[in-house]
Amino acid sequence: MNEPTIVKYLFLLLISAFSLFLLGCKDKPAAVSTPNAPENAALRTEKAPKPENPVDASKSIASADIPSPRPGGERDVQVYRGTGDASAAVTFGRDLFVMADDENNILRAYRIGVPSPIYSYNMSDFLKTEADHPEADIEGAAKIGRRVYWITSHGRNKDGKLRPNRYRFFATDINIEGKRMEIKPVGKPCLKLLSALLSLRTMRDLDLHKAAGLGLTSLSKKDTKNLAPKEEGLNIEGLCSSADRNTLYIGFRNPRPVDQSTGRTCALVVPLKNPANVIEKGDTPVFGEPMLWNFAGLGIRSMEYSTFHKTYFIVAGAFDGTPDFALYRWSGREDEQPEFLRRMTQSSFGPEALAPFEQSELLLMLSDDGDLPVSISNPAQCVKDELNADGTCPNKFLLDPAKKTFRAIRLTP
Repeated sequence: MNEPTIVKYLFLLLISAFSLFLLGCKDKPAAVSTPNAPENAALRTEKAPKPENPVDASKSIASADIPSPRPGGERDVQVYRGTGDASAAVTFGRDLFVMADDENNILRAYRIGVPSPIYSYNMSDFLKTEADHPEADIEGAAKIGRRVYWITSHGRNKDGKLRPNRYRFFATDINIEGKRMEIKPVGKPCLKLLSALLSLRTMRDLDLHKAAGLGLTSLSKKDTKNLAPKEEGLNIEGLCSSADRNTLYIGFRNPRPVDQSTGRTCALVVPLKNPANVIEKGDTPVFGEPMLWNFAGLGIRSMEYSTFHKTYFIVAGAFDGTPDFALYRWSGREDEQPEFLRRMTQSSFGPEALAPFEQSELLLMLSDDGDLPVSISNPAQCVKDELNADGTCPNKFLLDPAKKTFRAIRLTP
């Protein structure tokens, strides 16, 4: 082989190697731990001042604490900024989601892969929350077209104390035109959903009155503590639309009544038959027959109907803080129990919000990361008296909202 031919073959080999290198780089996901500018900065309505000592909360989460992607299963875990206690979410299109945090009353919109919110709306004025204890404790969301219904826990605080702000059922219309977004409150918040529910005889048979603790005037300190949502108290965390969009299903994390026919502890689901009239006209809520679902002792953490899969998906979880989660699906037939799909207990990822994409097999799942420890360089960066013993700060108690984070994952069920 002469010298020009050898040079020719060496050049072809070099071209091939370089092409393989480019293909390998092309499939690598973009990192999201560093904030990027939103696509349309004009949509943003909240700005946090730059702290003197920036803290990257995402880097304090150990890689072992993040679920490993599975072939054909989970997509890359992504970190989003601005808040930490993700509790409810809905999606729009292929790359937009709006979420709530149970520690504040702000609805935030994000684009998939863009860490910072592109739009936010504070619901406090509309919800008429009291200044002393402002959190409404938003826990569930259900989307019907552009209308999104939101529900709060309807439970007491962590000490079992009554908090009137937490009894809200309300709605927003979310309008999106190109890159412009508007969140518009609709009608009036319903403050009497629980009292209407407790007026039903069937609810008395399920001990809902006992869990709510309403109307009781002589509670001991121990009795009050037992009414906390993670003890024996009432706690709503799930809300989803029916397939025909006429009914909303309300899912309870607690209490978990005993099914008298089987003797098993079950999750409680109650259909709300007239959500639009409740919000728009102030009508009294009308409820269907309650359903008891056997999740092996777990309650409901999130639930949604997927138009793509034509089925309902439910995240079941422990009523207390135990990291025990499972994914189920339900046909929509009231005489059928949900079907177990898989457990989700491998890590600190705490599934708290589930939202399907309308034209995709993917589901979006958000983690409540409020309690994750974050390394800080100065105790002044943490809410007073909330530092952990090791000097870290719980994510939810970081003083700079821009440093709070939550994680999201896209998965195929």
